[in-house]
Amino acid sequence: MAGRAGRGQTVPRARTRRRAEPPTGRPGRHGAYDDDVSRVLLIRHGETQWNAERRWQGWRDSPLTAAAEAQAATRAAGLAAAGFAPRALWSSDLGRARRTAEIVAAHLEVPVLADAGFREKCGGDWEGYTADEIDTHWPGMRERWRRGEIAAMPGGEDDATVLARFDDALRRVLDHVGDGVFGIVMHGGILRLVATRAGADVHTLIPNLGGFWFDVTGGALCAPRPLDTARDDATYERPGIE
Repeated sequence: MAGRAGRGQTVPRARTRRRAEPPTGRPGRHGAYDDDVSRVLLIRHGETQWNAERRWQGWRDSPLTAAAEAQAATRAAGLAAAGFAPRALWSSDLGRARRTAEIVAAHLEVPVLADAGFREKCGGDWEGYTADEIDTHWPGMRERWRRGEIAAMPGGEDDATVLARFDDALRRVLDHVGDGVFGIVMHGGILRLVATRAGADVHTLIPNLGGFWFDVTGGALCAPRPLDTARDDATYERPGIE
């Protein structure tokens, strides 16, 4: 079941079911988690054909690979077995994230609600190109962007714009959910921005279907805990648009 969160739309009431907790977190009295702190799982979509070809995607789309569909089902089964029982699953409105969310939501038996605020960063003129092709058409500019010397690629979004629309979308979700547990399927570039702002290591690599658990306090994400991430000890450079 899929839909777009709109004005007046309500999220179904939670079923009685054991909740999944992140692997670490803040326990409340008697070892239980405090109900006045929301928790959210942000995960990256499954691998697409353009991911496999190392093409920048941004707001352009590419279908999930067959392997990615199977991996999404495996991730969903694992979350369900762990007791992850959100009231709904949100996603970017882009096809690759929404399809991943549909697979996960089918196992969890919850609806999918799409919000454009969770889209990947717009890659502007570079979308659809590989890194080598970008370097051919815009010599030296990609490396300047990766080093932070320019705020955005030609025609693309800067970090502040991406984070602002994410925050707006998160507020819309919290208006529906209130306290409790929920999940969002999104993209590698925006997820890295959100995670590092919340305190995650800037060198963390987020593979397809990897992500972070967060607490939500005061409408903001905090206390990131990784889900199947890795560390890149090389000199940090900004990643491509995924």
